[in-house]
Amino acid sequence: MLRFNKLNKAFGNKQVLQNVGCHFNRGIFALQGPNGIGKTTLLSVLAGIVPADAGEIWIAGHSLHSAPLAAKSCLAYVPDECPIYPFMTGRELLKFVARAKQCEVEQRVWELVSDFGLCEHLNTPFGKMSLGTQKKTMLAAAQIGEPAVMLMDETSNALDHRTRHLLIELIKAKSEHNVILISTHDADFVNSVEATTITFDQLAERNKEIG
Repeated sequence: MLRFNKLNKAFGNKQVLQNVGCHFNRGIFALQGPNGIGKTTLLSVLAGIVPADAGEIWIAGHSLHSAPLAAKSCLAYVPDECPIYPFMTGRELLKFVARAKQCEVEQRVWELVSDFGLCEHLNTPFGKMSLGTQKKTMLAAAQIGEPAVMLMDETSNALDHRTRHLLIELIKAKSEHNVILISTHDADFVNSVEATTITFDQLAERNKEIG
């Protein structure tokens, strides 16, 4: 479902990713490693937010290079920091993501919005939301279109206990048919979702298949 090979990325003279590759099948996987090793960079590259200097990425069989629209339609990305325009409301984000994926905001997503306690915040601009509300809104938007691959960076940050529990159950349910790749320092969260931990040394083993 998620495959990448010989990925390289440098910022100036600093080589962050070098010949990184892996093939993930269904399941939950947690990237492990010290700060600065490249976890966030890898997720950003896999999501197509940051271009790789070299290498190939396939999402649900679609090349991110030659078929980016098809690849991104099968992908959801929840970054650690909110990249949304501060004047965009929660409702506008949901509709924006749905248009990008050429679908409607499904009923199950509206139900998740309600479960996350977001109904009263749908018309609030992101710039006026708390960090936790921003994160919950992005998590809800990530469920639009039934993505085959979900990339999540420090997903449990700023979440209240109830939302954290809902997210754990959601991720575990999704993992039966999808790939969920997370980067987090939250060991309790990793244990709760029963993730398989992946180190950057393993990612350097080119074409290694996991899951």
